[in-house]
Amino acid sequence: MYKILAKTLFIGKNLVFLPSCHSTNDIAQELLSEGTLEGTVIITENQTNGRGQRGSGWESEPGKNLTFSLVLKPTFLSVQQQFELNRVVSLAVCDFLNTFSTGFQVKWPNDIYYHDRKICGILIQNSIRQGRIESSIVGIGLNINQQIFKEQKPISLSRVTGEFVPLPEALEALAQHIETRYLTLKAGNRERLHKDYLHKLYRFGEEYLYRANGELFNGRITDVSPEGKLEVESKKGIQQFDFKEVEFII
Repeated sequence: MYKILAKTLFIGKNLVFLPSCHSTNDIAQELLSEGTLEGTVIITENQTNGRGQRGSGWESEPGKNLTFSLVLKPTFLSVQQQFELNRVVSLAVCDFLNTFSTGFQVKWPNDIYYHDRKICGILIQNSIRQGRIESSIVGIGLNINQQIFKEQKPISLSRVTGEFVPLPEALEALAQHIETRYLTLKAGNRERLHKDYLHKLYRFGEEYLYRANGELFNGRITDVSPEGKLEVESKKGIQQFDFKEVEFII
């Protein structure tokens, strides 16, 4: 079903397809310990134990969506710059989705939403050595052709467009977009990535309701710090929040 990607420079040149596995991120970690090449893609039709940020689950009907992990070796990034990978991957997913329709945004830190509904989850696990990022495993769960979800919140690309999207072609196109954004980062153009990220950021610049420390408040997202902290302006001034420290109230 899946084959070595032909239209990229290095992403997917080593492609591992597993009909079923517990977690592609775990398999990627095993391959990394064996010295696998940068750009290795591990993809499965049925991930039995997919997970998201901070251990949250990920629902995916077998054979309907893209569930894969990508191995990167961004040794040019310091530990303080690791959020740049979140920008790269989330923007690349939006770039891919925007070739089909509009309305896709990045919900901080790196979920992808279509209006108020989640279409993609991203989990990045970094290995740090001597203050640098030695390797990264990028796990992506992107809803492509699934029609029915247990919860009302998720949505898929085919439900947005009304069309079936072949998964191998979707993987190759997405890999191209990831590679383009990654090479932009490697070339040092972080300011462009930051600007593009804010342009695609869900709720950026508009007042919405949030919850932090058990309290509800009205706030306006003004920026995301270089370390990846969300900056929200409220009557208390501008506050910075780390992952899971602030909740978006719909």
